[in-house]
Amino acid sequence: MSDTLQRLSLILDTITDGILVVDLQGIVLYANRSAELLLERPNIVGQSLAIPITTGTNLPQDINLIRPSGFAWAEMRSAPFEWENAPAYVIGLHDITSRKHAEIALQQSETLFETLARLAPVGIFKTDAKGHCEYVNQRWQPITGMSDEDVRENRWKDAIYIDDQQRVSDEWKLTLNTHTPFNSQFRFQHRNGPVHWVVCRASAEYDGNGNLLGYIGTVTDITEIKRNEDHLRLSAAVFETTREGVMITDAQGRIQRVNRAFSEITGYSQFESVGQSASLLRSGRHGQDFYCAMWEDITTTGHWQGEIWNRRKNGEVYPELLSISTVKEPSGDINHFVAVFADISNLKASEQELEFLAHHDPLTKLPNRVLLMSRMQHSIDQAQRQDKPLAVLMMDLDRFKDINDSLGHLAGDDLLQLVAGRLSARLRAADTVCRLGGDEFVVLLEEMAHPESAARVASEIITAINDSWILSTGNEVRVGVSIGIALFPDHGTTPPELLQHADTALYLAKNEGRNCFKYFSEDLTIAARERIQVEFKLRQAIAKNELRVFYQPQFKIATGEIIGAEALLRWQTTAGELILPNKFIPIAEETGLINLIGSWVLKEACRQGKQWLDQGYQPIRIAVNLSPQQFLHNDICEIVMQTLAETGFPARYLELELTESALMKREKEAIDILNRLHAFGVHLAIDDFGTGYSSLAYLKAFPLDVLKIDKSFIDDIPKDTDDMEITATIIAMAKNLRMQVIAEGVETAEQMAFLRSRHCDYYQGYYTSKALDAKAFEQFVNRYQASQ
Repeated sequence: MSDTLQRLSLILDTITDGILVVDLQGIVLYANRSAELLLERPNIVGQSLAIPITTGTNLPQDINLIRPSGFAWAEMRSAPFEWENAPAYVIGLHDITSRKHAEIALQQSETLFETLARLAPVGIFKTDAKGHCEYVNQRWQPITGMSDEDVRENRWKDAIYIDDQQRVSDEWKLTLNTHTPFNSQFRFQHRNGPVHWVVCRASAEYDGNGNLLGYIGTVTDITEIKRNEDHLRLSAAVFETTREGVMITDAQGRIQRVNRAFSEITGYSQFESVGQSASLLRSGRHGQDFYCAMWEDITTTGHWQGEIWNRRKNGEVYPELLSISTVKEPSGDINHFVAVFADISNLKASEQELEFLAHHDPLTKLPNRVLLMSRMQHSIDQAQRQDKPLAVLMMDLDRFKDINDSLGHLAGDDLLQLVAGRLSARLRAADTVCRLGGDEFVVLLEEMAHPESAARVASEIITAINDSWILSTGNEVRVGVSIGIALFPDHGTTPPELLQHADTALYLAKNEGRNCFKYFSEDLTIAARERIQVEFKLRQAIAKNELRVFYQPQFKIATGEIIGAEALLRWQTTAGELILPNKFIPIAEETGLINLIGSWVLKEACRQGKQWLDQGYQPIRIAVNLSPQQFLHNDICEIVMQTLAETGFPARYLELELTESALMKREKEAIDILNRLHAFGVHLAIDDFGTGYSSLAYLKAFPLDVLKIDKSFIDDIPKDTDDMEITATIIAMAKNLRMQVIAEGVETAEQMAFLRSRHCDYYQGYYTSKALDAKAFEQFVNRYQASQ
């Protein structure tokens, strides 16, 4: 090698680029040290090298090198020339591996950025230092509603919703002037389209010298979030402002949240209720079956709705309309229960008021025709079962039109209200007073003792209405009333029939002169008026001392001696007419006069008995009848003790007679009263035995001394064998119970012979003597004892 070539080789070995000489077959003819290092192939001369040599261009090309350590890249230049008189190529290789790696990394980064920018759910933008958009990703345009041209023309501010433009412009200028991040919420108005809420964030970019390059930012569509926020805000507002109470519990029924209405309705604050069991509100009005059925519905359907009674904090029980729904996890497990309820106290009150108005007269608050017809049908059904009469009284005020015409309709309304109040106060709770309209009223009377009782009520009403009336205006007025009476079942068996016939009777009463009553039947009208006349005269008889006590002797069958007398009430008028008890006692019992009369009879009998003792007559027992009203509705023990104390008559000579009905009405109370009377030394007798309940159980329970056989069993002896057997049985039963027996109404020797054969103790009746007044009784006793 010449010196020149050696020097050239030394020079080539010192450079960093690889220099190769290859022949046309690619055999390496020369390689400098840098080439061997680059190719990682020492002693490469003579080896074949597959390097693509491009002829016809002097431009460099990048080639890939396969080396033991891995891939590498080199920039290659080649040129043809002669090497040792043979054609060859000189090749220059420049190592660009580091640059290639950087380029690949940059390309991958750019690809990743582009992918992320394309797939990002937010809009991405980049601006220059003045805020002009240089780049936006694909998502930017759907969010902002801007086109590519809008972006190029930097019209993004114009796309902002007009109400937000000024604020956003001011905020962006502040960002540019202060080099601070941009963060704002505003709206983009799509062209002829919807409005999108966005949150926009942008941060500044600086070069190495701190110079502002621009801004990179994002635009996030928060329209749905805003919608949800509005929904949540609205839900929260509804939750707090709704008038319905809302209670949310966990799956175990512990309260987790309540609204304001819950506290207003129940009285429990949020602090007092949260964490407590929902059973905190239970009223106790519903049984366990109710709650079991409710929770069965909730478990089955996930929902329950209905009316329920709950209790407020102050203890008040109130009705509410409650709806309970379940809230479930995606797995199907129950997470919460939501209860929504409304206090329906006012609704219930309104329903009751509407119900009341539907069945009552708004002026007088009395039942109207609808309710009357319903009650009449119920009363008729009950009367049919019990075989008792009822009465319908149709009333019409007399001269009411004159008051309306002279004083005005307000005065007429005032009078109607007063009449309604007086009618309601005068009648029993079981009776119904109704206003049909105008000045027409109807009274439904139930549980009457006899048909004539309606006449007594009608008379009382006439008397009450005839009293003067003081209106709210201060005017004093007087009116009368005409009354028509129809009876069930005599005058009709249906409500319309009874009302029609009562109305007919009312018409007859008005034609007769008004201010009176008439039955639908003329016979009943006459009988009722006679009955009322008897009541009137009876009241006068008490005041005039026309009542008398007669005495019917009682005899001992075995010896014939007088052992007692039954005190019997008689009414002897000043004209000398003698009225028997069956004519006036029922009226006295119905009107309540029996209490006054019965006390007088008891006192008169004891007075007379004491007088006979003082006159030296042989002591006898005087039997006095007690009515059921006397026995049960007065302090009879006190009355008897006071009477005996006032008259001085010994208690052992007084015998009180009671009927079976009086004893059986209130059995326990009757036993107590009888025991107290017995403790005084008074004898006790059961009267009219066999005509009522005739129960052996009460005969055993009551402390009775004497059993009286009713006259109805004695009358047909000895003709009726049934009566004979019944009488014999009663005597035997009384003997077994250690009671004495007295037979009433004995009138024949045959009856006496039968009673004697059955060992009856005593008797009374016309066979020996009728009832006598006190003077005649004395004369009879004197004659009878003288004849013995």
